[in-house]
Amino acid sequence: MKDKDDASRELAKILDVSYDDLLEKGFHKILAYGIAGAMATPPRADAPRPPNVELRVRQRLGDDEYKRLLEKKFALIIASLFQVMQEDGTSDRFLSKDPSLAATATYMRDIVETSHSTGKIPDPLRPYFKVKVVLNAVHHLCGRLQYDDTRLWTPAMFTFVARRLFDTMDPALGSLNACAVVRKIRLLVCLANPKSIDGYALEMVIHGLKPYIVDTYCAEDAVGVAQYLLEQGKGYLSTQPAFVIGTFLSILASLRAFISTTTGQEDTQVQLSLTIAQSFHIWLGDYLTGCHFPELNEMQNQLFQAIVESAMGFRLHGNASSGTKESDLLRHLLDDDRNKNKLLDDVSRGLAFSLVCSDFQKPVSFRDDIFGSDEESVARSRVLSYAASGDIHSEWTQEIELEKITDLDTTQYDLDIIPKAGIFQRLLKLLLSDDRLVIGLAEATLETIFFDESRSPGVATFHYILDENLYKAMKWSTLPLSLSGEENPRPITSVAKPEALPVDEWVKHLTAAISTNLQEDAVVKSLRPVLERVDGLAKDLFPFVVHILLLHHVKGDDKLKIELSQLFKDCFKTCTEKTVPHCIILIKTILYLRTQETAQEATKLPRDHWLGVGYLEMARAACTCKMFKTSLLFAEIYHSESGNAEFPDSELLLEIFKNVDDLDSYYGVNQASSLETVLKRFEYEEDGWKSLSFRGANLESHLRLGSTSDGRDLFGVVDAFNTLGMNGLSHAFLQSGTAADASEDTLDNMFRSAWKLEQWDLPCPSSCTTRSAIIYRALQSVNNNVDMRTMPSQLDSSFFDVMCQITAGKQTGHSLGASMRTLAMLTEMEEVLVSKESEELEQVWERLQNRNSWMHIGRYPDVEEIMAMRQTTFSSVAKRDHLRRAADVDIKTARFLEAKALVASCKMARSHKVLQHSLSAATQLSKAVESCKQVGLDINAVATLQAANVLWDQGQGIASIRMLQALGSNSALGQQSIVVGKAKLLAKLGNWVSEARLEKPDKIMSNYLVFAIDELKEDYTGSEAGRVFHEFASFCDQQLQNPGNIEDYQRALKLRQNKEAEVRELEKLTKSATGGKLEQLTAYRHKAKTWLSLDDAEFNRLRLNREAFLERSISNYLRALAACDDYDHDAVRFCALWLEHSGDAKVNEAAQAPLGQVASRKFVPLMNQLSSRLLENPEDIFQSLLFPLILRICMDHPHHGHYQILALTRAKPKDNVSQARQASAAKIATRLKADPSSKSLFSHIIQATATYIKLATQKIDKKPNVKPVLKGVLTRDIYSKFSVDIPNWKIPPPTMQIEVRADRDYSALPVIVKFHPEIAIASGISAPKIVTCLASDGRTFKMLFKGGNDDLRQDAIMEQVFEQVSNLLKKSRTTRQRNLSIRNYKVLPLATNAGIIEFVANTIPLHDFLMPAHQSYHPRDWKPAYCRKAITDVQTKTREVRVETFQRVAAHFKPVMRYFFMHKFNGPDDWFSSRLAYSRSTAAISILGHVLGLGDRHGHNILLDEKSGEVVHIDLGVAFEQGRVLPVPEVVPFRLTRDITDGFGITRTEGVFRRSCEFTLTVLRNEAYNIITILDVLRYDPLYSWTISPLRMKKMQDQVEAAATGIVDEGIIGAGGKKKDEESEADRALTVVAKKLSATLSVGATVNELIQVAGDERNLAVLYSGECFSFRWLVVVFFANAFC
Repeated sequence: MKDKDDASRELAKILDVSYDDLLEKGFHKILAYGIAGAMATPPRADAPRPPNVELRVRQRLGDDEYKRLLEKKFALIIASLFQVMQEDGTSDRFLSKDPSLAATATYMRDIVETSHSTGKIPDPLRPYFKVKVVLNAVHHLCGRLQYDDTRLWTPAMFTFVARRLFDTMDPALGSLNACAVVRKIRLLVCLANPKSIDGYALEMVIHGLKPYIVDTYCAEDAVGVAQYLLEQGKGYLSTQPAFVIGTFLSILASLRAFISTTTGQEDTQVQLSLTIAQSFHIWLGDYLTGCHFPELNEMQNQLFQAIVESAMGFRLHGNASSGTKESDLLRHLLDDDRNKNKLLDDVSRGLAFSLVCSDFQKPVSFRDDIFGSDEESVARSRVLSYAASGDIHSEWTQEIELEKITDLDTTQYDLDIIPKAGIFQRLLKLLLSDDRLVIGLAEATLETIFFDESRSPGVATFHYILDENLYKAMKWSTLPLSLSGEENPRPITSVAKPEALPVDEWVKHLTAAISTNLQEDAVVKSLRPVLERVDGLAKDLFPFVVHILLLHHVKGDDKLKIELSQLFKDCFKTCTEKTVPHCIILIKTILYLRTQETAQEATKLPRDHWLGVGYLEMARAACTCKMFKTSLLFAEIYHSESGNAEFPDSELLLEIFKNVDDLDSYYGVNQASSLETVLKRFEYEEDGWKSLSFRGANLESHLRLGSTSDGRDLFGVVDAFNTLGMNGLSHAFLQSGTAADASEDTLDNMFRSAWKLEQWDLPCPSSCTTRSAIIYRALQSVNNNVDMRTMPSQLDSSFFDVMCQITAGKQTGHSLGASMRTLAMLTEMEEVLVSKESEELEQVWERLQNRNSWMHIGRYPDVEEIMAMRQTTFSSVAKRDHLRRAADVDIKTARFLEAKALVASCKMARSHKVLQHSLSAATQLSKAVESCKQVGLDINAVATLQAANVLWDQGQGIASIRMLQALGSNSALGQQSIVVGKAKLLAKLGNWVSEARLEKPDKIMSNYLVFAIDELKEDYTGSEAGRVFHEFASFCDQQLQNPGNIEDYQRALKLRQNKEAEVRELEKLTKSATGGKLEQLTAYRHKAKTWLSLDDAEFNRLRLNREAFLERSISNYLRALAACDDYDHDAVRFCALWLEHSGDAKVNEAAQAPLGQVASRKFVPLMNQLSSRLLENPEDIFQSLLFPLILRICMDHPHHGHYQILALTRAKPKDNVSQARQASAAKIATRLKADPSSKSLFSHIIQATATYIKLATQKIDKKPNVKPVLKGVLTRDIYSKFSVDIPNWKIPPPTMQIEVRADRDYSALPVIVKFHPEIAIASGISAPKIVTCLASDGRTFKMLFKGGNDDLRQDAIMEQVFEQVSNLLKKSRTTRQRNLSIRNYKVLPLATNAGIIEFVANTIPLHDFLMPAHQSYHPRDWKPAYCRKAITDVQTKTREVRVETFQRVAAHFKPVMRYFFMHKFNGPDDWFSSRLAYSRSTAAISILGHVLGLGDRHGHNILLDEKSGEVVHIDLGVAFEQGRVLPVPEVVPFRLTRDITDGFGITRTEGVFRRSCEFTLTVLRNEAYNIITILDVLRYDPLYSWTISPLRMKKMQDQVEAAATGIVDEGIIGAGGKKKDEESEADRALTVVAKKLSATLSVGATVNELIQVAGDERNLAVLYSGECFSFRWLVVVFFANAFC
């Protein structure tokens, strides 16, 4: 500009660049300043002409080069012009004078009228130019390139220039400089309108202006621009809810802070800015209140408005106190976090929580907390919920989260679209950064990528991945500024070793080195600048960059792959604690690559080998990194590929299994048997007594041999003491000096025993951060520090220490469970200590007791610490005056609560059968009797009761009974401080005396049980009354079932019958005898009659006793059901007895009165069995009771009763009995139709079921390539029912699982909204129709409508049995801890020839996975046809030949079940949980199937859940050993083929499967009485068939053939009615079940035998291979059963 070329050349020389290069680099500024300078100083006649910069540059560079640079740097020139523009706030005057800028002037006026500053800004540093000059210069430049300046402002140009302006806003330059830039941006927005109010351009400016809305000097201008953009861009913003709410919350946080800090200041400018901020705050609230987002559903829009309302009322401090806007906002955010379709994205969620948590003030106590109730904490608070539920949220233990990157179908695009989508997603997040430099760098990176990809062959990937509104704001035909530059490829080996660099630096260097080898990739080569400058980005992008590298080098030279593989191998091989972060990045990369498709893959196996890395080394490294599920996955892959029978590193497996979230895998490791391994197992099991014995033996041996122990045995003894609850011994042992060189674990034990023993004199520095140390410090502070004002801060410090441990890294279930338990303990302690007065403490006590339900199911070591903390906390209150003063309670109340805590601890320990802990609590309670008496409390009775309970558990029966008897005779029992109910006491005493056989049953009943009922004082409701009635009924029932009593009764009957026959014979002989013979016979007859009278008396005594027991059992079961809900399972036993003795008038009289008092819901599970006994016989007392009961069920619970009654009315009677049953059902239907409360619903269900039946029985011809629709296959009137009437009737989907409601209110149930028009036809003889309906809650229900000869009642009843047995498994501690249950589905018979089956969602038949998988994964294995020939050729040979052939075929037909889990479930967490669910569910159904004698278990009748991994068994018509009478008998107890075993993983049948079998069988044996009772009800069900019909047998042979193309027909063809020999078949079946549940063999031995038989090749070799089966059936079923 000043014509100093010499100085320019000197500068080039100093910079060591050529003059032309200097001109090129500064071209945009040279030209901008030159043209603007020329425009600003027009030529004057009286002055020398200034040098023409533009002309001189053009002459120097030449026309072509000049034009090239002008085009290339055009955007930079424009940006430079705006950077040197002086916008002093008067530009609107200039704009209004220029007609071509009239629209711009209007936009400017709108902004200025909203808000603007009139303040004068000092002139900026030179050079600067007026607005008019800059705009004229822009016009001039456009003319030079023949651009239409009215089309200058594209989204890309606007974004580029705006970003360069934002880049000039440096805090060091002050607020006035920022204000000047805001004014420039205001002008730019007006010039570029409408491009500036749409797309990313709009988002970028709003985001960039946020900090200046609360700047004292910029607020007026910034608010005007922001408000204008929000208003004018509302159309676009309505499609971007996440951005809107994120921006809103961010602005709100700034406004809140600004308003709070500036309020009260007297500075005029500050006051003006404050006024502007307050006005904008109000406007923003109104603006957002009017926002509606069409893309969101109504619930999400409502949540948005709720968040806005709460946030607008937000004050300075976040809090969780009830009734505040701050807590409302917190609640809404947590609600959104729980939703599947989240409103907020990660960025906006982070902003929201930062707003809520800013200067957070916790509630005074849990009573003021919005999540103070346990119901709220379980629903929303993942930390607080542990105390109330014992649950740990699974995502907290996830080792890696493999997010879904894109929904794009990779079959339609190049494989690198996935990693590129991942890269783009991370870069887009940078655009919302608070660092403007990071945003600018991200924009420049994206601009470069878009430009380079657009020039590459093919369609650019960003077109498929990104929204057009984004990329059009950064896409150039000529890139103004490129970040991609050529760089020589750097060897991957040049990167330093991981131990030499911090992980962030190391991964940054490694990623950059890889990117230099990808110069041909437009995305990766542009990443280096942003990788270098943005911390943490390299970690995120590393897996994607590696993926792209491998895709580029998948063919040809694989040198880079080899180098990279070697780097991975070296890192894994040398993995140490120091390099764990480095290895975790590499492991996550491997896991990511396993989810990505390879070129031309037939299976997912090639995905395991993107890199040449050894999986065994990776498994070891992952174990070091504490990624135990990942380590197990890698170990499984290694084992699968090695083909070896044994895994080479058992120690690795043991370490993994000790830390994964499973209790049983540890037992699957094959270890050498030794004392050491047995000891390790005992310590793993936390078996204190056995561990103590072994550790003691080791110590003794060291002492005897004079050798030195390494300390493990000493500290092992301490662990054993703590496990046993011998805290005193542990404490004494540790205090004796043994712990001088104690490890961290030993210190933890020391502090644990100390706080449990309330010894507060140990030094516990803050540097000791073990769990027990944290708890000890908190309790120590509370006990020793009399200044209670410090208590909150001390507890907060303890909470903080635990939270730091939780958030320090990924947690295993064990470590996280321990930390969560600590939080729960601290929380409960705080709840006690913040309570005031007796009433609040009592409320806290009730609150704690309400949490105990999960503790009865949880692991005792987890529960015991919580119980001990309660005990210690209440004891501390009782002992410390300052704590009682703070709580304002007296010593009596404190002692009372301490005693209750001891009682609770004793009860909990007894429920877990942990005798030492219960003894400790009972002993301490007994010692507390005297101290309680001193303060006016009498707890002697409860102490005696607990001591007696403990002694009974210890096997001291006589002593415990004597204690209870003495207690029962205590006249002051009702005056105890802790009430001991005498009725419950007498019931317990009667039960114990009966077990000890100390008195006769009739004496027990009269001396204890009858008195127990008398003690209820006619208060027959509540838990105590229910317990008494239940004990009474159970006692009487036990006497009925007692084998000795039955044997006595049968013997007396037989003796009486024999003596009667003898008397009759003697009388007959007497009539024909004379003389001496007559006298002799007369004497014999007299003696015989005497004996007969004695036998008759004995028989009548026993008969009357049995009748009394039966009647009292019946009546008391019902009274227990009426009294409370604790013994609802008594309904099953009552029904079994009642149905068995339905003809006994006395039994029915005993049931008559109490039956009507029992809620009808308790009989709902037995509706099938009860309704099947209906007969039209009003004079029969049984029917007079049954009829109103079923009517009540139908009235109270219509969805559980109507369908069964209607099915009976539609039955086809075949005899008088079935006619009478139908007539009685018809009467119930008539009553339901007449009653106003049920009339409408019942009528609609009648019509709906009639419509369903017509669809089920409709024959539909399959047409190739034509999908049937309802409208096309149904008549017009039936279709109208589906399309119009049924939705209008507001009835629930028939297969929906509806919970029985105690309040009988079903008005809120989801109802059918519509049926989907398409239907599918399942394969099978009856060709079920698959129909889907949509419910009002948004769920879809898929159903199979089935008609034909199948009576679905058989399946319905077996599903009922499955459900009830599954409930038993859920009640047991061991099986519930393992989630052992039986999956069931709903079967709804509508008539004898039609019904509906719930379609089990997300499942495929086992066969449908295995057969294709065999061909895919092992293409070189023998083909099925060849295997078929080999098998059929020897089917008439000897077993030995068939077994040999089986083995040969098996060797060439490898199992593939493992791949279902490895390749259908992404990531180690899903893989592990799904396989665990598979193993457990297979074990549970296998054992139950064995007990129930389930047959026909081939691959079509076993479904695999593709979401959870569980197995679901269908088609249950062959049960109770009916499979053994098939033409080819079934010889295995359950399916345990090679493929099923293969799915269990590296431990096969050991570990999880075996122990799950054992625990399931244990529960079934323990619940044998209940199971036999459940099945016993079926004995009296006239509609259940105990034998297999010939039609069913034929169908089994034909089923697979018919099912070859799709979904399996699940129906059952049962017998039409009860056959004459059914009762004997039922007796036989139940006898077999009872035998299987007997304890003839131990559980372990029984399971061993079952597994051996099920997996025996001699049995598998002959499965389903007989001449009676068709050829295709043989092939499919043989492989499904023997091999699959």
